[in-house]
Amino acid sequence: MKNAILNHTETPLFLQAVNAELAACLSSNNEEFSTERFRHLSQIRHKVVVRALNRMEGNKKTQFAKKEFEINQKLEELAQGLLESAKKEAVQFSRGRAAVKKYK
Repeated sequence: MKNAILNHTETPLFLQAVNAELAACLSSNNEEFSTERFRHLSQIRHKVVVRALNRMEGNKKTQFAKKEFEINQKLEELAQGLLESAKKEAVQFSRGRAAVKKYK
């Protein structure tokens, strides 16, 4: 995932740093990808966004929230895709294991 997808014109510097880490995590290949790291970075990102929202007022807060809502929808879709992929892998593993037991 490109870092630019997670950032917008209102993105604070610390959130940009978290987004860079999250983008790197999501860009790693299947063997290197860590769901635990993704979860951890997502939680940090949420806390940073909430803190930024609490510090803003008026129109700036509204604009920031709208942009972050769009980004969060994309992240949610991505997480759902990862979940579906993990489910498929678990089913394949289970079927493979059952097949191996038959031949023992």
